[in-house]
Amino acid sequence: MFRRKKRIRRNTYKGRPKNRRRALWSGTLRSTRIVLALTAFGLFNLMLIFGHDWITQTERLGIRTITITGCERLTPEIVKHQAGLTEARNILTVNLTTARKRLLAHPWIAEAQVTRDIPDRLGIHIREQTSLAVLDLGRRFLMNDEGAVFKEVAPGETPDVPVVSGLIYTDLGIDAEAPTPVMRSVLQLLKPRQRSNRLDLVDRIREIHADPALGLTIFMADDHHPQGYRTVMLGFDDFDEKYATLQTIDAYLKKNPRYEGFQSIDLNNRHRIVVNPAGTIATEDARKEV
Repeated sequence: MFRRKKRIRRNTYKGRPKNRRRALWSGTLRSTRIVLALTAFGLFNLMLIFGHDWITQTERLGIRTITITGCERLTPEIVKHQAGLTEARNILTVNLTTARKRLLAHPWIAEAQVTRDIPDRLGIHIREQTSLAVLDLGRRFLMNDEGAVFKEVAPGETPDVPVVSGLIYTDLGIDAEAPTPVMRSVLQLLKPRQRSNRLDLVDRIREIHADPALGLTIFMADDHHPQGYRTVMLGFDDFDEKYATLQTIDAYLKKNPRYEGFQSIDLNNRHRIVVNPAGTIATEDARKEV
């Protein structure tokens, strides 16, 4: 009979203490690294906090100069107060976006820019609203040169601009609607970039009555009678040509000793102009048709 050879089992436990020590050492190193990383992160955050506190509180970065430009109606003090800025602040604590929003909340400020020049200078530049006319819509509002209402006329306030009557709210083109033809005519007559050759006419206008059927009728200051007005019916368009005709007629009447200029002129139809001279008896004979 053959004897089976006895199989010798391998000792699987041999060397295990060595592996245990290696695993324990590896775990210790890993834990140490985590602790060091957390400690370094905490120290870095502390440095950031103390650094931020020092930078934002140091007097070396205090605001010493606030330069304000673009003021016409508003004073620099009003602008500075509106922006919420004072010299007794650290320049890095100023939120430029917030300051600009505060400025734009003022009805007379159309555009605003706030800049920072480290270590101690702030700059504010504004563009004020250009008041073009007073819109009489039952309540009186100031209109800017873009045809937008920007503030209500305060009690006792007397803006030195023409009053526009005869319009209603829908004529303004509110809620993304286009302005009506009569409103566009008002803007065409008054906008500065379109009136360079008729400035003296615009400066003499005291009121503009807008009629959706007849167009614009203007009431001008009377040179001879400060409390009186001269009436000119202009219609809807061709204001430059009509103004040139108005100048010619006015100069002619002033040269004639019988008249003191004109009382009213109808320029709605440039091919059929009706003139009512001033200083005459208001009869059919006194009216001149050109």
